[in-house]
Amino acid sequence: MVFIPLTALLSSLLLSSFAHAAPQGLDTGAGTHATDPPAGVDISEIPPAPVGSTPVSAIEDAFKSLRAAKHADTFSTLAAVKTTRNELLEKKTCAPVIVIFARGTTEPGNVGDDVGPYFFDALAALKPGKVAVQGVNNYPADVWGYLGGGSDTGAADMAASVAKAATQCPGSKIVLSGFSQGAQVVHKAAKRIPSALYANVGAIVLFGDPNNGDSFPGSLNANVKTFCHFGDLICLGWPVPLPPHLNYEDDAGAAAQFVVGRIAV
Repeated sequence: MVFIPLTALLSSLLLSSFAHAAPQGLDTGAGTHATDPPAGVDISEIPPAPVGSTPVSAIEDAFKSLRAAKHADTFSTLAAVKTTRNELLEKKTCAPVIVIFARGTTEPGNVGDDVGPYFFDALAALKPGKVAVQGVNNYPADVWGYLGGGSDTGAADMAASVAKAATQCPGSKIVLSGFSQGAQVVHKAAKRIPSALYANVGAIVLFGDPNNGDSFPGSLNANVKTFCHFGDLICLGWPVPLPPHLNYEDDAGAAAQFVVGRIAV
């Protein structure tokens, strides 16, 4: 997936002209170029940009307002969600399955609260007592990182966690996973992982991947599952967050089933 250059593109997307003309040259994956939003996308769902905001800050505000709207009625539930997980770093024992997860843009902690916790719970329900979770640290999960194709520091941290897991727990299977910009981080991290460690990675699970369609190096590519919803423009390379981008918890069960089907522990 190729990101469209910044400048007039972002302002046209988020400063009200998106409803009339999409940027030229966006590869839709079907051999044509988009000149209008994909069929079925409700343009009215795009959060308005604050007056006087820059294109980048408008995108950040769109992410934040969309998340706030989603979580407005679930504040008490979210208070109990663990948004930071460091079980690889903190625990001496090795779980058979180690999930290394990168959160999405503007999410809290190191695993967020939109997708990660639901995925972990679904996997733990299928493999009770056999799952450890490590969030990606040194990763700001800001809009600049997303627009740059994913945080480099986050990718380095994820790759380092893979090396640590493989050394500390050679008998464990590693699951790489990420949501939104976190999926970009997984793509970048995979390029930093030595081929000698590919066999340690049992599965890769991506949610709302801006790089949807990009392959992974070597044998890693055989164990990838990507969830991209209809109407999620982020998955098409458009820097416009809409409601379909924030309901990937619906796929937590299917994602967990995929992982279980790829690993034997």
